[in-house]
Amino acid sequence: MAGLKMARRYQVQHGDAAFTADTQPQGVVVVDGARCTVTPWGPSRYRVTTPDGHVTVVTVAGGASCVWAHANGHAYEFGVDASPRATSAARTSAGTMTPPMPATVVKVAVAAGARVEAGDPVVILEAMKMELTIRASHAGIVRAVRCAPGDVVRPGTVLVEIDQ
Repeated sequence: MAGLKMARRYQVQHGDAAFTADTQPQGVVVVDGARCTVTPWGPSRYRVTTPDGHVTVVTVAGGASCVWAHANGHAYEFGVDASPRATSAARTSAGTMTPPMPATVVKVAVAAGARVEAGDPVVILEAMKMELTIRASHAGIVRAVRCAPGDVVRPGTVLVEIDQ
């Protein structure tokens, strides 16, 4: 949302629901045809006004492929396909999983040599009092686990490597 100066189309996945969000200049976001106005409301916070005038303050965190939003006492995790947007660090090196934000490793769900399918949880992180699940981007064999519970990690830190 921070870069609303350029129009982009996002395919957003939340659970079983999928929708399209188009960002436009001047803080306009069109979600499945509904035109919302988004204005900055502090660090990582936005004021979202829906077409019916309902206003919600949303706190966001994450990276290019996954966004976490907190609004009205609820936390939401969204998978985002922002093609042709520049890829995030998590996609820069094929087969490496990296955190989207500074976080603490809570649990490592895989071990070296394990077979994973796309979407399987590989590492559970905690950031901003939210639990974040890092999922395998593709099926393969875990080549290396480079973190342990209690580690503090930053974006770009390789957590898990998966062979394709």
